[in-house]
Amino acid sequence: MFSDLSSRNESFERFLSTFNRLAPHARIDLDSGQRAFRWKGAFALAAGLSWWEVASEIDWTCRFTQQKERLGLVLPSAGTVCARIRNRAVAIGPDSALALSVPDVSSISYAGGDGHGHVTLEFDVAMVRKILSADFEGATLRNIELRPELELGSSAGQMLRALSEAVGAGMRDASVRSDKSMALLGESLLRLVLLNFAEVQSPRSRQIDATSGQIREAVDFMHANMHQPLTLSEVAGAVGISVRSLQYGFRRYRNVTPLAYLRDIRLHAVQAELSSPQNVLSIRDVALKWGFAHMGHFAARYRAAYAEAPSETSRVARAGSAARPRG
Repeated sequence: MFSDLSSRNESFERFLSTFNRLAPHARIDLDSGQRAFRWKGAFALAAGLSWWEVASEIDWTCRFTQQKERLGLVLPSAGTVCARIRNRAVAIGPDSALALSVPDVSSISYAGGDGHGHVTLEFDVAMVRKILSADFEGATLRNIELRPELELGSSAGQMLRALSEAVGAGMRDASVRSDKSMALLGESLLRLVLLNFAEVQSPRSRQIDATSGQIREAVDFMHANMHQPLTLSEVAGAVGISVRSLQYGFRRYRNVTPLAYLRDIRLHAVQAELSSPQNVLSIRDVALKWGFAHMGHFAARYRAAYAEAPSETSRVARAGSAARPRG
């Protein structure tokens, strides 16, 4: 199935009926009534994967009327997306994506002063169960705890965006679209989300928990390779445990997720380099050197950790160097 619609030649009722074929568990409410406005939408369904790309001049809210067991991924292209997840609001812009367990979501709002746009993918329960069974030691949908906000500037986020674009290109082009190709792309996307942005608990977790020694090895590996674009799979593989065991081991012995720990030691490395009078690199170059690709997110995290901007750290270090007498 593939449909490409727009307000130039179709009614909004046609848009709604096409949307409801892909997402019968959801209902769209316009925030400013049914007045005439411009919109466009492309919709596709293939092998357990639903995909749609929409844009609109006016804001609207998607309310979930059924607790259907699916996982969703939303990537805004313009405007803001705000999801209501277990009575908590999570808002993102085009630099991030939302990973959602549909039964946990009551509504998603789309807004933008000049309009909004987004791509959404939904993975059906059969595809999710297949990946969980193959890669996560028999875990089920009930064992998944998603961290909803995904930063697209990270290595995993960039791959996520690239795979999402590949799905969109395949859905739009009939010459390459097939159930098999879309299923393979969808499974790759889903595996990436589960490996990097979900806490997955296996029924056999008590038998295969990581030891404190393995977590120390993982910490040493992170310190030795934190300038590399590490993934959780690489860290887990280096110490001979699963990604799930790595996640739960860090929570047990370090009271933090492995991704947060890696981010913190990278921030410490940046702070140490910017504090050095010998540093000649720009702030951007130092951030990139230690794995921070998105400067806005980097600056915000740095300020939260050290109560000052990276530029202030660098300025103080250079001022101290200039004031020091030369022998």
